[in-house]
Amino acid sequence: MTTKKKPPQPTVQFPLRSPRGTQDILPQDQKYWEYVIENAKTFFRGWHFQQLEVPMFEEVSLFARGIGGETDIIQKELFEVKARGKGAHYALRPEGTASMIRAYIEHGMRSWPRPVKLFTIGSFFRYERPQAGRLREFHQIDLETIGSASPITDVQLITMIHWFFKHLNLEDYVVLINTLGEPGERKTYIALLKDHYRRNRQKLCRDCKERLVTNPLRLLDCKEEKCQQLSSTAPRLLDHLSEGSKKHFDFVVNSLRELGVPHEISPSLVRGLDYYTHTVFEFVPKSTRGESQQNTFAGGGRYNGLVKELGGKDVPAIGAAIGVERVIERVKEEGIELTVMDHPQLFIAQLGEQAKLLGLKIMKELRDADIPFAESIDRDGMQAQLRMADRLKVEWSIIIGQKEVLDGTVILRNMESGMQEVIDREKLVHELERRLNIVRQ
Repeated sequence: MTTKKKPPQPTVQFPLRSPRGTQDILPQDQKYWEYVIENAKTFFRGWHFQQLEVPMFEEVSLFARGIGGETDIIQKELFEVKARGKGAHYALRPEGTASMIRAYIEHGMRSWPRPVKLFTIGSFFRYERPQAGRLREFHQIDLETIGSASPITDVQLITMIHWFFKHLNLEDYVVLINTLGEPGERKTYIALLKDHYRRNRQKLCRDCKERLVTNPLRLLDCKEEKCQQLSSTAPRLLDHLSEGSKKHFDFVVNSLRELGVPHEISPSLVRGLDYYTHTVFEFVPKSTRGESQQNTFAGGGRYNGLVKELGGKDVPAIGAAIGVERVIERVKEEGIELTVMDHPQLFIAQLGEQAKLLGLKIMKELRDADIPFAESIDRDGMQAQLRMADRLKVEWSIIIGQKEVLDGTVILRNMESGMQEVIDREKLVHELERRLNIVRQ
């Protein structure tokens, strides 16, 4: 009888740390996340975008077909999921558009009034070298407008995102914009582009030598200095577009100028995904534009052929993604002061079992009245609880002991002056609202 040896188990050292390229969002940072995400939900719903939740993982074929099998995302950055079922081949979502379009097709949204406007907010995943501004798990606000080919829809999406950033009080940014025209128009241009780079192949970085074969347009937005020099002398796609594509782009650029959206035409901007057509754009800080791809905090473009490519009818669309971590970094960089709305305004201290139970009832009443509080109900010593109230810098403490339970009262203590007074238990919430200047509508 033979026994099967167990494979050697990896050595685990404690304490464990979060996986490389991920982060814990600590309590002190929550105010930034709430500021961006909650404002985004309210703002985009106001533009009649409807929220859609899509799965965290999908069939690999969805991303390969939608994003492009030769892109870096599919070739190098996909987090594939080990599945038990035969034939199942899944990956964590690296971006949002393919999943949103899959849901649009699957649930018959083509019959909805056009254009269909959707957004989702959540985690996305790419396996790449973690560095400043680039994580393996990152968060995005994904926006899609499906069913309109008009250039005014491009203008609306870009301008709406611009106004959203203004709503967040951001100032230091500019929109880089370019056009990729139609796929058929790009064939002649790509041939010219390949000739230009083949003549200078020895000057290319290792990645660009590979892109020359697999994805030539990506040669234009390489951030290596020697590749940027070649990009500056490369043929311009703008010079090889049809009159219809030029007219589309001119309308977008002229409209942004008229609406006061800060923008620059960037002939080397191509974005990283195969599905883009016509308008592509990125929001970057004015002070650092051109330095690094990691500075882009929002971007997107038109993708007129993707719905058909994924099995739906031929429907035009445009979308964008806003990087939550990168927007938060901009909020911090620009020194935008955030008001913490949930800071406790008072502390509940108690002594004895009956006081703890009464304390719980009072906590429920305060919560119903939207009055933030702090407590340490598991502690017994009154002095330890009041020291905690001091550290939290609350203005008032509610003190409950056995006598207060019997009398139907509480003690209200001003933590700055130390002055105390007895308050009727039934009138506590009303009295706190008066002293904290809380006005009920």
